[in-house]
Amino acid sequence: MKKNRNTAEEAAVPTMIAVIDIGATFIRMLIAEQRDAKEAYILEKAVQSVPIGRDIIASRRISNATVEQCAQILKSFRKLLDEYGIPLESVTAVTTPTLDMADNSAVFLDRLANTSHIAFRLLDPGQIGYYYHLAFHRLGKGKDGSNHDKGDAVVLEIGGLTCSMLCRKEGEIRFVQTYSLGSLRMRQQMEQGDFRPRQLVALADGRTHEIAEQLRNNVDDVKAFKLFLMGREMRFAGARLHPDKNNAVELDPAAGVISVTVDELNALLKQIEKSSTEEIVREWRVSYADAELIAPALSIAISVARAVGLKSVCISSLSFCHGLLEEAVDGTPWTNTMRRHVLRVARATGRKYQHDVNHAEQVTKLSLQLFDLLQEEHGCTQRHRLILEVAALLHDIGAFVSAHSHHTHTMYLIRNTEFAGLSSEEIELIAVVARYHRKAMPKASHPEYSALSHEDRLVVSKLAAILRVADALDRVHDQSLGKIRFKLDETSLVCIPSRRVATSAEQVALAEKGDLFEVMYGRHCYLYDPK
Repeated sequence: MKKNRNTAEEAAVPTMIAVIDIGATFIRMLIAEQRDAKEAYILEKAVQSVPIGRDIIASRRISNATVEQCAQILKSFRKLLDEYGIPLESVTAVTTPTLDMADNSAVFLDRLANTSHIAFRLLDPGQIGYYYHLAFHRLGKGKDGSNHDKGDAVVLEIGGLTCSMLCRKEGEIRFVQTYSLGSLRMRQQMEQGDFRPRQLVALADGRTHEIAEQLRNNVDDVKAFKLFLMGREMRFAGARLHPDKNNAVELDPAAGVISVTVDELNALLKQIEKSSTEEIVREWRVSYADAELIAPALSIAISVARAVGLKSVCISSLSFCHGLLEEAVDGTPWTNTMRRHVLRVARATGRKYQHDVNHAEQVTKLSLQLFDLLQEEHGCTQRHRLILEVAALLHDIGAFVSAHSHHTHTMYLIRNTEFAGLSSEEIELIAVVARYHRKAMPKASHPEYSALSHEDRLVVSKLAAILRVADALDRVHDQSLGKIRFKLDETSLVCIPSRRVATSAEQVALAEKGDLFEVMYGRHCYLYDPK
């Protein structure tokens, strides 16, 4: 009994989680405690302002002084991690896509890794949108009983160099886009053009028309959707408009979401226009660098809201960093949420390019059957399973461009499709796997194949071998073989259809397209005609 009690006590020990993100204007770390299977409770938040975005605007590189400043900040973060007993290898550390605008971003990240012993992952724009989507789940129901997952919702994060927009409908991702517009860029334009602060909204109007147009095109009812504003400057503004009992500088995460009118935002902007930067620093208790960006961020928010006719907006206390926490709690980046969204985008993309839906679904079903059957041999992960699933769904979309060499057109179209949550490397794997569903096997002379790492080339060969067999089994696109079972022996893969039909087309296709499968899995493929 004592042993069981100790086991229960060990199981009750909470798990410590830490996430770090580096953006254009600050470095942030959240330390949280996972007390149950579904939620993490934030214990500590550390944020330090940095001039990364200013350096990029000025010279397209991060200065040595900024590199050193960031290195020292991470050293202080390490001390906190040590105090909480969080091992460095378990820390989730990312940088926003803005860092990729710096010519020396790779060296910068190498220096930070060398100093802190923490490996940072550079996120793609689509991944940022996905993490905002995950963060949105933390909002749950509003204090007024409203459900934020119902209807159309748009998340607009106003950063230093970019604005990221995420459109959601009934809790699902519908659209993700990043724009080269941010508070730092607005500040630079204001200074270069000698604009007065009161002219900021008019200046923003010239830059936000694209955002407004995308909203009109992706939201069913522009007058009914909710606009959720995110970003550090917006959290400053939220705390100013709705101060809590502690008079916090930023909107408290416990507040979730507050609703404000566009007129309230405009009134706040006018107050800022009448104040010097020094007065804002003193009254708002923010750094000088942060104080300079509040008015530009507000002007962007007001401009977007007015462009689509909104009278009120919501300000969220959360950031995409909270999405990273959600992922850490889940234990895998390949959540059901991500898989559902990626497959929805894949099917929508297939319809867009007018592919044969029934054929695509049949090939996908057979591909996944084979993947699961061969799991012990190929050793691929659930991440690779999703890559194969998407490649199978989209393998024929290149025919929209031309039936000739449609496999290479497919690769191009997939490369230019945005899947929120997937990295550019993962999208490239999908594209290359789909490219090899027909014609030549992968060759070192093929640039798309040779550009991959050795590990990824091996994954492509394993998955493409499966996809080629699955495609061959529906050669005439009529699913005439019915339900197909597979049987493995040491030298063969036997494909057993449920219907006895003329199988000559599939037999020929298997002979042609089973070549890569035989090379990768050492088995000849043949079709068994049931009696």
